[in-house]
Amino acid sequence: MQNSEASPSDAPQSYFDFCVIDHTRYLQDSYGLRYEVYCNEQQFLSPENYPSRLEIDPYDDHAIHVGAINREGVLVGTLRLVLPSAQGFPLLEHCELFDEYKYLADPANQARIASVEISRLAVSKSYRRRANDGLYGLSGTEDVIATLPKDSETPRRRSRPELVLGLYRAMYQFSKREGVTHWLAAMEKTLLRLLHRYQFGFKPIGPEIDYYGPVTPYLAEIAEMEEGIRRQHPELFAEFAQGLSPELQPICPKNGN
Repeated sequence: MQNSEASPSDAPQSYFDFCVIDHTRYLQDSYGLRYEVYCNEQQFLSPENYPSRLEIDPYDDHAIHVGAINREGVLVGTLRLVLPSAQGFPLLEHCELFDEYKYLADPANQARIASVEISRLAVSKSYRRRANDGLYGLSGTEDVIATLPKDSETPRRRSRPELVLGLYRAMYQFSKREGVTHWLAAMEKTLLRLLHRYQFGFKPIGPEIDYYGPVTPYLAEIAEMEEGIRRQHPELFAEFAQGLSPELQPICPKNGN
């Protein structure tokens, strides 16, 4: 996290690089993308409150920012991981928790289970297939291929939401390296269904509320998520683990089941 510029990930060949963008020129671009999506497009936030056209809040000082950068060097997707701090987590300002999860509101418990909150997921409008794709876009590899020259050597892999999965891979690898074991997130049902399709095991921990649209607070344990992806999507599991040092590799059952 001390690098002055973002470096390409060592993921399989992709039209995008997915990496931590703190201390790089892309961090301001991520704030600008958030402004376009959250203020201008979705109108969750008032543009008048952001005269710099950068959507920044106090949680950014306690967060790790991840970006998707295309081959032209343009940041086209972003999310952040809000770390435990005295500032707390954004969703706790808005969401009610079920009784059995109210312990998560205590900063001591947040640190004890090594939790972070995923928030501010946004994808550039140019990479969204349909108007109702919302903040994150559902565009898979087929949409990227359509924008490339006919002689492009980009492999024609099966369609899947490459931007979202790539951002989650970068976030996952950071989490493994920093000892994070749980993810919190407030998300809408469409995004939840997308993530559940790939066995990201987010469980509801509170009722749905209207917070940047109708969302529900969720919790996921990274170890459980790893096992679900390994069983159902072994190719994706291998991509997520690629580049991790041996001691951080997910542990698979010896019987291979």
